[in-house]
Amino acid sequence: MASTSRFAALVFVAFGMGGGLAMHSASAMPPATKTITMEGRAAGTNANAMEQAKQDALRRAVEQACGTFINSQSRAQNYTAVYDKVMASAAGYVTEFEVLSRRVEAGTSICEVRAVVSTESFESEWTRLAHTIEAEGNPRCIVVFIEDNDVDDDRPAKANGVAQSVIENFFLNKGVQLMDRGAGEEARGRDITLAAMNDDVGKLAAMAASFKADVAVRGNAEARRAGTTQLGGRTLYKWSGTINVRAYHADSAQMLMANSYSASHSTVNSNAGGDEALRKCAEEQAGAILRDVGESWRKRQQVRRVCQITLENCSRKEYKMFEEALREVDGVQDVKLRELVNNVCQVEVDWSYDLERLVTRIEELKAGGIAFEASEQTHDRATFKIRK
Repeated sequence: MASTSRFAALVFVAFGMGGGLAMHSASAMPPATKTITMEGRAAGTNANAMEQAKQDALRRAVEQACGTFINSQSRAQNYTAVYDKVMASAAGYVTEFEVLSRRVEAGTSICEVRAVVSTESFESEWTRLAHTIEAEGNPRCIVVFIEDNDVDDDRPAKANGVAQSVIENFFLNKGVQLMDRGAGEEARGRDITLAAMNDDVGKLAAMAASFKADVAVRGNAEARRAGTTQLGGRTLYKWSGTINVRAYHADSAQMLMANSYSASHSTVNSNAGGDEALRKCAEEQAGAILRDVGESWRKRQQVRRVCQITLENCSRKEYKMFEEALREVDGVQDVKLRELVNNVCQVEVDWSYDLERLVTRIEELKAGGIAFEASEQTHDRATFKIRK
């Protein structure tokens, strides 16, 4: 009987250890993977062509392993841009692979591989790039809010209040670049605030451009009393907060969007509810404000983009050669000379695609023996030096 008990005890201990090991394994599960067998092809019969065929097979394996996830993203904004960036390094999601065969048929190298694809790392990288590209699609902003925490009192509205702080922090957390108005910029900072208070759109846009911003976001935030209510024998003072937002393109002062956002707030303090109402409105509506600003900006870029081009050390004769050559480029709708002063040309190009592609096309131009070298590039502007 004693030996039986010892045997039972040993079984219990072994089972307990096994259970512990099983739990440990479950808590350290490997990333999700799929094993795919795939052929890749490349033109040519040399070693380089066979290597390209292998890479093609690995890319196709990743595409098949992650096909369900890719299809689920196909209607998302920026799908094509994310797909191109992720698939450019597709082999990086293959944790291991084996070449099964190599052969050449009709001048084409063919390589068959068995690849283990980490679908988890692929999906993680896709999500990261989607967020990055979305952030890149947002403009560089200057945010100026004029706030009145009680429209019924005699105190004037002020800048740099609670609503502006909330919106700026939200924009920063979402990857939007806010142009710095810090030390050494106090005078220009005061000028842009004054322009916002006076609703001087032209000056506001010009000041935003001087800070290298693409968009000036002007907000008018107001809080007002909205009556009282009784709750549990206590009087609650109701406040309504409203933020009217307009976004202007810095280069042209063109209005990109205008919308109004509101929220209500109740407090037991009869005189201190205005700031809380504005804070609540800003916190609740920050996402909607960024979405509206970003979408209006991206829509403008997709439908029509006017790019500001500066040509340094450029005579009128050289500008005419530049204009003639640029008009032949596919995607250029119009070229306008805005100003030529001291051999510096300010040009507007009505362009169908993004600025990066336009800069590349200009650098590729051959215009009467002169070349163009980009020395500065922002979201909507680029500066070129002429090389003769």
